[in-house]
Amino acid sequence: MRTLVATVMHNGKGKEVWCNARKVSDRDIDLIRDSDRITLEDVGFTFIKLVSLELEGVKGYAVFYEGHLDEMSRTLKNLSRGYL
Repeated sequence: MRTLVATVMHNGKGKEVWCNARKVSDRDIDLIRDSDRITLEDVGFTFIKLVSLELEGVKGYAVFYEGHLDEMSRTLKNLSRGYL
């Protein structure tokens, strides 16, 4: 099962704007934002590039977890404690 965690778009200044899924807690989003992308991919996250067919130059990506939300929360907790 693949669970949508968040979508991330880049604004005009190049900063990331995060929009998390409703069921994902703010604590989990903070842990994801603070973690290295390669580490997240190793523990089960997938990053998919977003493109717009109508507008040029739209940059962003979607963040998915390959599993259920409760599994993701446990994985992030273990990652923050340094168990992984």
